[in-house]
Amino acid sequence: MKKVSMTRMVMALALTFFIPTVWADDDDDVVKIVYQCDFPDVQRVHLMLNTLNNAVTYYEKNLIQYQIDVVALGPCLQYFMKDFKGTGFEAKPYLEKGGPTGEGTRKRFNGLKLLGGDNITFFACQNTMDKKNVKAAQIADNVEITPGGIIKVIDDQRDGFAYIKIQ
Repeated sequence: MKKVSMTRMVMALALTFFIPTVWADDDDDVVKIVYQCDFPDVQRVHLMLNTLNNAVTYYEKNLIQYQIDVVALGPCLQYFMKDFKGTGFEAKPYLEKGGPTGEGTRKRFNGLKLLGGDNITFFACQNTMDKKNVKAAQIADNVEITPGGIIKVIDDQRDGFAYIKIQ
């Protein structure tokens, strides 16, 4: 009887050390990246989309858990809009055409969202929206609104996200 009790104690002790280690490592294994997009240049946006596509494809293919936040503030907000009427932005042809796929930036952003699902989140800066008279209804459906784009970037970095800004 003592042998069974000793075995149970050893197993309980082993589980005490093993289970918290497994649970603790789960959050550490998630790759977290925040992209800051605050530029109007369509070539830089396409480069950002290329790197996003490469990262999402790699993580999906290799079954690596990831979370990518893309934060649009300033002139980059135009890429996350579906309606420009009455705003400080105007619809540009590159939203619908051009780039490496010829489909424009809008379809590329939508394709990334389809590929990455809940692992990729697009954010629009409310401060920029207010300055440019952009209403929430004018923002693309797959985009969330954050009170301040730069604050979202800072908060993500504080939460362990790697920071990327295409130059």
